[in-house]
Amino acid sequence: MSPSTQNTSSPQTSTTPTVSLANPFPSGLVQPVGSGPGALSGVGTTISFVDQNRTAPRVQQYSADLQRELPHAMAISFGYIGARGDHLPLGGTVDTVVNINQLDPKYLALGTAVLSSTVPNPFFGVAAAGPLSTQANLTRAQLLRPYPQFLNIQDRQVSEGVNRYNAAVIEWSKRPSRGGIGGRVSYTYSVLKDNQIGETNFYTNNGNGVPLNNYNYIASAPACTTTNFAAACFNPMAEYGIGILDVPHRLIVAPVWQLPFGKDRRFANQSRIADLLAGGWMVAAVFNMQSGFPIGLAQSDNTLFAGANRPNLTGVSFETPGSFADRLASADHATATWINPLAVTPAAAGTFGNAPRLETEVRTPGIINTDLSVAKSVPVGGGKSVQIKLEVINLFNRVQTNTIGATAGSSTFGQITNQSGFMRIMQFMVRFTF
Repeated sequence: MSPSTQNTSSPQTSTTPTVSLANPFPSGLVQPVGSGPGALSGVGTTISFVDQNRTAPRVQQYSADLQRELPHAMAISFGYIGARGDHLPLGGTVDTVVNINQLDPKYLALGTAVLSSTVPNPFFGVAAAGPLSTQANLTRAQLLRPYPQFLNIQDRQVSEGVNRYNAAVIEWSKRPSRGGIGGRVSYTYSVLKDNQIGETNFYTNNGNGVPLNNYNYIASAPACTTTNFAAACFNPMAEYGIGILDVPHRLIVAPVWQLPFGKDRRFANQSRIADLLAGGWMVAAVFNMQSGFPIGLAQSDNTLFAGANRPNLTGVSFETPGSFADRLASADHATATWINPLAVTPAAAGTFGNAPRLETEVRTPGIINTDLSVAKSVPVGGGKSVQIKLEVINLFNRVQTNTIGATAGSSTFGQITNQSGFMRIMQFMVRFTF
């Protein structure tokens, strides 16, 4: 079982103390349960435990590149970057649990009405059954669970996750000299695949973030017989596909311009006043443009008795017409959607939806951002200097977004209503170096 703490509250009021420091717990301390109940610890409730088969993660990284020096202080390189992760957490940076007490999918053929109907409770009046002993009837679905004496049984820190990353990178660079233009331009094409179903991303959502069919992860589960779920049983790779952090295209342009004026520059290099006014200036910028992220589709549906489902794809395109601004929900576009609501439909009760873990036909809006820096260094003698710098973050004040309504059947499905990132920020700095 996972570690826990028993808390004892002192029955104090918010104004006048009702107990003394000499006897702060007049009813005694709540004693730890310990291992006495054995396999019945937490019976009648939801319990969790740390997976006994978890192993240490293993990550291998490898790269190769070819560089070529070009005339005029330029260079170009072609590279490959790869990474392979095994025995990773299913949730990546999140502790995603697997409910090993899910109803076997073969029972879905009985229908929601039968599974939701109540039958006499065999635990009624049995004190050792905990909270389940107080009800005369229980649902048929509860009694058909692998361990009917418990609610959910959460397997934590499952290390069945894998990921595979492959990227091709091409980069051009130029060193600025004596007042000129230099910088770097790089383009990355990459593919990230994994089965880390619970991993999160600030810019998008991961659907339900839990396994669609937990029987894929339970080595002791009976064979799946339902025709509504096509994935093979006992196979954590059933969720393997494009990862939520996948960015196929990324372009970075980072120019640097040393203005050709002042001392040791091409122009105005003989005048102290010209050097003071025009010399030592440098302008740098970083322009980043990258693809959007995949989107996880979800469905609020508990008819699978697993707590999660996905919708069905209709074959209609996910794309919606219009410009970037036209597709964002706002006061002027209250019904605007980034995803076409007609592209999905809720799966029928008691059936698994056929939508993938992450949809890549449509992605979140791409990220485009430009930052600018303008700086001037003024020597003041004796090895001392003053630097004046102006920095502008998000120069063009472009809106970045996050969180798309992706729950089928919701009135906000397909809408983007949240802004993320920064509006334009300007900061001015003076540094004296001595």
